[in-house]
Amino acid sequence: MLKSFYHTGFVVKDLETSARFYSEVLGMQMGDRIERQGEFVEQVLAFPGAHIDRAFLDKKGEGHKLELVQYFSPASGPGGVERNDLGAAHLAFFVDDLDRFYTETSQKGLRYNNPPAAQYDGNGNVSMKACYAQDPDGNWLEFVEIF
Repeated sequence: MLKSFYHTGFVVKDLETSARFYSEVLGMQMGDRIERQGEFVEQVLAFPGAHIDRAFLDKKGEGHKLELVQYFSPASGPGGVERNDLGAAHLAFFVDDLDRFYTETSQKGLRYNNPPAAQYDGNGNVSMKACYAQDPDGNWLEFVEIF
């Protein structure tokens, strides 16, 4: 029986670069970092000779974590998943003042596909803003502001 959410995992090319991005651009905090190889990780990942390095990041201990995984063996493929491809995934964050967040993180190198889009309620008031971006490895991120 499911108990709760634990983490979302992204495969990355370089763990140091990606962890720095999530820390410096998005303000996440670095948690545990563990390099793994051997029987356990081979069985979990179903790759003979699996060897990975992984790190967990979170937002001030809110519970849900982001796991970044760098594969040493087997090496990762080229990536390049589009938002509408089967198997594609994204990680969504709530933000305050999405327009300001968009401007500040764009200046830090976050690549957005478009500026924030506004959704309106039946009275013509903005009820939500949202936008998509990609991390340095092409993993999709969504940022949402609820009014």
